[in-house]
Amino acid sequence: MIDRLSIASCISHENRVKFFRPVARASYAACCWALSAAAALAAPVIINQPFSARPGDVISLQGSGFGAAPQVYMKPLKQLIPTLLATKTADDGTVVVQAPKAALFDVYEVWITNGATASNHVFLNAPKPMHFDNAEIATGAHFRIFGRNLYVNNIPPTVTLVDVATKAPAIATVTTSTSSAYSLDVTPSLGVIPGHSYQVNVSNGYASTLSAASIVAHASGTDHFLIGQPWAYDFVYQDGPGYQAGVKGTNQADHHVFNIRTDPSLAILAKGDGVTNDGAAIQGAINTAAAHRGVVYLPAGTYNIGSVRVDLKPGVVLQGESASNTKIIFGPAAPAGFIVDTGGMSGFADLTIQNVDLSSKPITNIGTWGQPISKFFIQRVNWNLGSGAPIFLRGDRIAILNSTFTQAINYQTGSVAQKTGGLGPLYFSQLSNLQFKNNAVKWATNQNSMSDLVNAIIENNHFTRSASDTIVAGPAQASWTFPFTNQPVVAGQTVARVDGRQLSINFGKNVVVQNNLFDVSDGVLIVNHNDGETILNEAGGQDMREDWGTVTTANNISVTDNSKCSGACAWLVHPNSMLIIVSGAGAGQWRHITAHAGNTFTVDAPFNVAPAAGDRFSIAVPAYENAIISNNTATGNPVGIAMYHGAYLNVAVTGNQLTNNGGIYLMAEQQLSSTRSEPGLDATRNMEINGNTLTNTTGAWPSYIALGYLMINPSSFWGRNVMGAEIRNNSIAAHTGTPYYFFAEGYQAFSFYQAYPAAYIEQQGGAFFGTVFQGNSCANCTVNYSLGTGATDTTIWNAATSNSPGVTSTFLKDTPMLGSGAAASIRTLVGHD
Repeated sequence: MIDRLSIASCISHENRVKFFRPVARASYAACCWALSAAAALAAPVIINQPFSARPGDVISLQGSGFGAAPQVYMKPLKQLIPTLLATKTADDGTVVVQAPKAALFDVYEVWITNGATASNHVFLNAPKPMHFDNAEIATGAHFRIFGRNLYVNNIPPTVTLVDVATKAPAIATVTTSTSSAYSLDVTPSLGVIPGHSYQVNVSNGYASTLSAASIVAHASGTDHFLIGQPWAYDFVYQDGPGYQAGVKGTNQADHHVFNIRTDPSLAILAKGDGVTNDGAAIQGAINTAAAHRGVVYLPAGTYNIGSVRVDLKPGVVLQGESASNTKIIFGPAAPAGFIVDTGGMSGFADLTIQNVDLSSKPITNIGTWGQPISKFFIQRVNWNLGSGAPIFLRGDRIAILNSTFTQAINYQTGSVAQKTGGLGPLYFSQLSNLQFKNNAVKWATNQNSMSDLVNAIIENNHFTRSASDTIVAGPAQASWTFPFTNQPVVAGQTVARVDGRQLSINFGKNVVVQNNLFDVSDGVLIVNHNDGETILNEAGGQDMREDWGTVTTANNISVTDNSKCSGACAWLVHPNSMLIIVSGAGAGQWRHITAHAGNTFTVDAPFNVAPAAGDRFSIAVPAYENAIISNNTATGNPVGIAMYHGAYLNVAVTGNQLTNNGGIYLMAEQQLSSTRSEPGLDATRNMEINGNTLTNTTGAWPSYIALGYLMINPSSFWGRNVMGAEIRNNSIAAHTGTPYYFFAEGYQAFSFYQAYPAAYIEQQGGAFFGTVFQGNSCANCTVNYSLGTGATDTTIWNAATSNSPGVTSTFLKDTPMLGSGAAASIRTLVGHD
């Protein structure tokens, strides 16, 4: 017998996974034979596979060299003999099979033979630690690991912290009651060394995996402000022993708590009577405290700062007695508000802060002058923004916790007289290590925007959009019928004045949005602005970060395109751009670009299949990379969870409850013309939409789960876009007669032709490959499943349908592309077991 680690070492891209079951030497020999034979026989290669599979699950694999009649083998690691799986659908680049219902749950080793040679082996259900919820760890301070297959089948997982430099292990404790397949709640025990970086080795009881990501250890300390982050241990919050108030010659360097009303070291004392302008007193106290860091304490009272704009210095926390008893007011005259300086270690705690202006003056509630800040928090604060500008934040290690943000109707960036413009309460950009938790946000105008997030947790918040910001529709509103609506607004109707949505995230890496409530107050949203999303990612909208090309030369770590232009092209390459192979034998490979010189791109890891001349590629900053959107509840919004345009990698949309709240969709786009807006070629890999419940009781907004594809330019499929999407165990309760908005009700994988006036060119290509619809239900859906041209090797399995009396429905509607005389979807399989 040979330890499974030997098998993993035979397969280089799996060499960080260790398995716990012995296997026969024959399996090992077959593995190594397959790899040695690959050079001579062009072995099949599996490029894309799901992270997880349970007994009975349909499994979709993508790659190349599968041949006309591929054979797929699966072996649970407890067993010695593999099982040949029945093929449901297949071609040279996609094969769909099913795990036996009687199989034991385990890590499943899967490979393909094409009649001549065998593929690489892939492993389903192995743990996949991806990212963390904290920027740092410390002994005794819990943190979370996010990923896939972390806690499965009720087997307690274990976590070992591994010192990156010394490889020394440190033990951590996992709290299973607050853990899941997607996250582990972990507390390091003794042994982590401050300043050292640690990877995590996660065992789910079936296999163990060492994370690629690492996290830095911080010295233990006191979290005085209850931020829940080790960096918060560094705040200074009490006087040192060398300071004695009122004593001549006392050590002012030990003075860290400044009572704004009584401290003898302050040149100006505040009144806190709500009338006297206390702006100079507060700024003076902040300046004094900044010399040696500390807290400016505001006892109970109302502190009026008028039009003074307060500069919060590094190292200073502005703290009240409580949000109920300490209040800061400013306005109505500009500039007013607060600016947070760069330098780090500042925050607001236990306050009510109010902008009293309701006339949309250019008052900054919080700004940073566009500069990054760090180690900043808002804790237990009630912030009334009035009609002022949003809270603008940019930087690293930001915590906004247990606070309330309210904002009135406003016309920021527009005209009060013309009633144009308006911005929502939260505008965050280029934030890393964001914690936005346990807050309430209430507003009427526009949206909450969070863009360019890295390591962000948005959790346990209550977002309420008011429907009160309205206008009586005139000709301009009545003529705007996009998107695809069959009920355009008519003149004289009351509609939303500006477009808006609950939460807009553009470009998020390692993002978790979970356990939030999104609802609507003050009536019903009436929109025709192509808006109303609950959680939207549109990959920057007009600010796309995509490009595309055709390989002229390549090797296993670089790609060159000298055909796109004469000389060196002006490629759109950004930080975190990825190169995605979308055609040829290596289609589906995603790699981060590490260097770019002229028309050559170097990537971070070798290709499994080196691209060939003529293969096509996309360059994109992923709209989401490693994202979890789970267990959110939403009501009253026109659209639920929207992923419009962009590249999406490793996204899980699970367990969300949408009631009268639209649907869930992914809309990919092909727009290869720099003369049009939003150019790019979108791709998606490892997208799962599982266990969501969508209910439509009012008939206002359709409930759906949809994959869409917009063909704009050119007029034929240019590459493989959406690979192996999994849509499982969802429930839709539709309402007959609901008007179309973005999509009709039901489940869909459908292409929209918009390459007018050119005619569609049929080349038997596609947009969606190996999509799995399994275990879903659809009640009262006029059409349960809508497919069309571009859907290839789609499986609809164990679908449940039901209708109320008098309701009739069509199970499957398969529609050719406009202008196509060919068949619609290709190799669609419908079945039950």
